[in-house]
Amino acid sequence: METSWMKIFSVVHVLVMFGATQSIDYTETTDKTVKNKIWNTENCPNECLCYKGTPSLSINQIKYMKTVDCASTGLEDLPMILPDDTEVLLLSNNNFTKVTKLPYSPSLVYLDLSNSSIEILRSNNLFFHYKKLKYLNLSRNSLHYLQPYCFIGLSGLYYLDISKNKLTNISNSVFARMNNLKSFNMADNLLSRITQDWFTDVSEDLRELDISNNRLTAIREDDFSALNKLNILNLSANTIKDIDNGALSNLTNMLILDLGYNQMQIVPKESLQHMKLLKKFIFNGNPTRKIHSGDFDSMNFVYLSISYMPELLFIEKNAFQNLPYFTTLEAHDNQKLIYIDAQAFDNVPSLSTLYLHNNQLTALSPSLIQYVPTLEEIHLYRNPLRCDCNAFWIKELIDEASTTNYSKPFFNHSQFIKCDFPLSFIGTSIENIDDDKFQRVCAPTTLPAFKQNYTLDLGEELRLECHAYGVPEPKLTWLLPNQSAISGDFHSKKFELVDDCVLIIRYLTLSDSGTYACKADNGIAYDLSSTRITVTNKPVRLVVFRVSFDYVSMSWNGTRHNSMISDYQLQYREIKGDNQQNNSNQNYRYKVIPLGPQYRSYTVTNLKPKTTYEFCIVYVYDTERYKVDCRKLKTKDKVEYHSAIKKIVSEKIIAGVCTALGIIMAVACMVTLVKKFRLHKDYESPYNTEETESINIPLENVYRPSSTQLCSSKTSLLSVQTHKSGFDEY
Repeated sequence: METSWMKIFSVVHVLVMFGATQSIDYTETTDKTVKNKIWNTENCPNECLCYKGTPSLSINQIKYMKTVDCASTGLEDLPMILPDDTEVLLLSNNNFTKVTKLPYSPSLVYLDLSNSSIEILRSNNLFFHYKKLKYLNLSRNSLHYLQPYCFIGLSGLYYLDISKNKLTNISNSVFARMNNLKSFNMADNLLSRITQDWFTDVSEDLRELDISNNRLTAIREDDFSALNKLNILNLSANTIKDIDNGALSNLTNMLILDLGYNQMQIVPKESLQHMKLLKKFIFNGNPTRKIHSGDFDSMNFVYLSISYMPELLFIEKNAFQNLPYFTTLEAHDNQKLIYIDAQAFDNVPSLSTLYLHNNQLTALSPSLIQYVPTLEEIHLYRNPLRCDCNAFWIKELIDEASTTNYSKPFFNHSQFIKCDFPLSFIGTSIENIDDDKFQRVCAPTTLPAFKQNYTLDLGEELRLECHAYGVPEPKLTWLLPNQSAISGDFHSKKFELVDDCVLIIRYLTLSDSGTYACKADNGIAYDLSSTRITVTNKPVRLVVFRVSFDYVSMSWNGTRHNSMISDYQLQYREIKGDNQQNNSNQNYRYKVIPLGPQYRSYTVTNLKPKTTYEFCIVYVYDTERYKVDCRKLKTKDKVEYHSAIKKIVSEKIIAGVCTALGIIMAVACMVTLVKKFRLHKDYESPYNTEETESINIPLENVYRPSSTQLCSSKTSLLSVQTHKSGFDEY
């Protein structure tokens, strides 16, 4: 097994360059074709060269392949006639835009269409005649979409490169029948998800997959379930935040995994445990704050890189343990890394090289070489070292190497290991400072990972972390606001201390406010770092708006969102009154009403008259309960309540009703009188006789007696008007 992985590892060294995080630029390599022999052929296309050459990245290293080189010739149309025995066709750096047809060439092994402005590949059996094609390069084009079955016929293809396009999605049937595919490059596109259907028809022998520099946000459990023979997986430069625990469990043959430059807060150790053959793991550039104890436990990798991490502060005790083949750690260029625990390495019998340059390390414990006796080489330059007793062991080894040309471990580029303390040595190389300037013992220095103050809500959890170094090695103690101190393996329901350096306080209450400090003491002196904690109450308050003899209605305000009320309860209990017996079992038993977003108010019923109750809004956090606001009130007397009702009905209500009825009747009478007055006036003088001229009409000529008896003034008026109208018509 070891021999087989070494063979693959040597290939990887050529393809991806050991230690690099970016894939090889295949476009550049294919343009560097070596022209070895003249190929005499009559069908060489215009503007192209025909020769026997060796592509620098050829399948199976076939030499002197018959090559038609049309690269960088400004072609807008593909040449349709090639020599029948053409093996290599170079068409890169042209301007084709659309590829609807390819020249017939049954012997073609190597096809390069990179960087040719291709936007569309027509699926109409485009590659159907290329049965022998092993290498296809479509990188650096403008492909947005791949049509279904566009690669049909490429059953013998070994390598496919579709990197550096603009692909946002890929159809499930695009890679159908690619039964021999070994390497697949999908890097530098716009893909936001992976689906296992992509790889259903791809060869189970796929060994290398590059999906770097896309827009992936998560890796789900079945994404790579069909690729159990995969050796190299590059997922770097995406925005991955989460990897399901079982997402990589099928990748049991993985040798190299690159998860660098994503958004992962923690090391995915559960997924890594399934990769028993993993030899190289790259986790650079992730916003992880700490390498925790056990993050890299019982694995078989040889090389690990945790560099360029913008938030990394600490590497904890036992972070790297039980790693039998681990030889090289790269942990450089971490702009916030200030502390590496001397016991970070446990049972690492092969570790030989540490790259720790360009960090913010002020000291490196001399105990490190005791825990890692195999250490041969340390890169520590460009760190702000304290040139006191903490760095004296480094000075000794540098002096030993300068006199004997050997030390173990050896500090590379020692001239760039410079001091940042004390003031008189700032900027001075440590190798230029005399031994007698170094103290042999010195006061401890605390390295707090907390700010000067915090404000937290009631019920939250507080985590404070602090480390220290000094000679002799100091002991850490935590000081609490009540002047008590805890250290060692302290643990309770509320307090927990992890490895002396992490203090956890759960279920914060208002009384937990105050100053917390970590104290480092080595018997010679001590150092102290502190922070001020303020615990604030929840902003929810009770509002009582109705009190009866047997119920109380209330509401609450202060939650930012109504859904947050689900974190609260309404609790109430009876408080002993003057006329009640002293029965503590009854007086102090709360009744609980869970609240939810459907409640904006609540009415508590079945209460006792003339009884004092306490009502509280209570915040629920995990298993704890915190009183946020309480109100004490007394229900009304039932007798007084009924008499009040009678009094209100007999006096106020009846008087009000009578007054209202009287007003209504008076208004009705006035309206009736006004109407009658107006009708009477209209009858007496329907026309203004003073202003209207009289008209003499002989009534005997026009008067015809009505058959209907006129019985009212309104009828008379209507009759007159009717007759007048008839007269005009007549």
